[in-house]
Amino acid sequence: MRLKFRLLIFFALQLVSTPGAFAHRLNEYLQATTISLSRDKVVLGFHLTPGVDVALAILKIIDLNNDHQISEAEEQGYLKMLSHDLLVSIDGHSTTLHLSSFSFPAVRDFSKGTGSITINYEGDIDQQKPSHTFILKNRHYPSIAVYLVNCLLPADPSVHVTSQTRNTNQSIYQLDFTTGPISLASTADQLKSEDHQAVVKTYFLHGIKHILTGYDHLLFLCALVLGAAGLWDLIKVVTAFTIAHSLTLTLAALGYAHLPQNSVEPIIAASIVFVAIQNVAWPNQAKGYSRITVAFFFGLFHGLGFAGGLLELMHAMPEQILLYAILGFSLGVEAGNQIVLLPLYGVLRWLGWVNNDVGNSGRWPTVRRYASGAVGIAGLYYFCNALMPLFNSLSG
Repeated sequence: MRLKFRLLIFFALQLVSTPGAFAHRLNEYLQATTISLSRDKVVLGFHLTPGVDVALAILKIIDLNNDHQISEAEEQGYLKMLSHDLLVSIDGHSTTLHLSSFSFPAVRDFSKGTGSITINYEGDIDQQKPSHTFILKNRHYPSIAVYLVNCLLPADPSVHVTSQTRNTNQSIYQLDFTTGPISLASTADQLKSEDHQAVVKTYFLHGIKHILTGYDHLLFLCALVLGAAGLWDLIKVVTAFTIAHSLTLTLAALGYAHLPQNSVEPIIAASIVFVAIQNVAWPNQAKGYSRITVAFFFGLFHGLGFAGGLLELMHAMPEQILLYAILGFSLGVEAGNQIVLLPLYGVLRWLGWVNNDVGNSGRWPTVRRYASGAVGIAGLYYFCNALMPLFNSLSG
């Protein structure tokens, strides 16, 4: 039993060992592609927006001489790199797209993670064929990429989309369409439905990843589990937390609520310390309405933290799919919560450290005290780490 206890403490301390692992700092490269069709060509519009954590790395790839300016030659070099990473086929034949226009943002906007590279390509369609298949494979920086692909409803009434298929991360996209009368053509509602489902799925998976790679958030969840007297008590606390973070996540993503991330991060870290101290010093207040109130209050700030990451991904996203991105991301965050909470609670029950009826019986008070102490120390580390950017901004 002593070995099991040591393993639990070791797990809590391991959450500190990954530096900079905040759940709310994203390091993705959003690559949104919009496709429009006509009888003789397919037009691809790319909007490439690196998140703030990877913006400088992408800028170094473009700005080869590191003079903090993007020259025409450097623009052409990056465009050539992107073209090499895009594999396009039309009707089973590999196709070279024609570059029609492009624009690069100012270096200042780029380094802040708010600048987008906009590129438009065109590909020719054989007008002699009535049906066509377009396939796009995007291999541009897959390790940090978030891919989105959407097809606009054709303005030409003779062009009909018949089907769209995507792989899980939307790096591979297939579009089937015709350039003549067809009874199986997708209606506008069907086409929108396919796009919306793909957006929800993509952001659902991203929401799960957002939680499982955010160690500060995992510590907060651990503290909630350690303070729960039983399963029903945990359900009520998690429900309050979910309502709170879903509320502020939605409001912030829609632009109705905002706090600077250098203010939100310390509060999130402080929530870990507060809940851990409450578990140790006031165990009776770590359950019931007191804990529900605490979970709801700090959940509001966790939601703002989630939104900070989501907004980086939604930059330059078409307005008609914003709500679907928020929905998918919120569901993914909640799924990630359950992936952590339920197994952790189950392990504690299996170890015999949680009594479903009496939360203060047996070894549980001792385990809760030491494990919560370890979580609190980890939270204090993140709190100090989160204050550094705030101090730097004030001193600057």
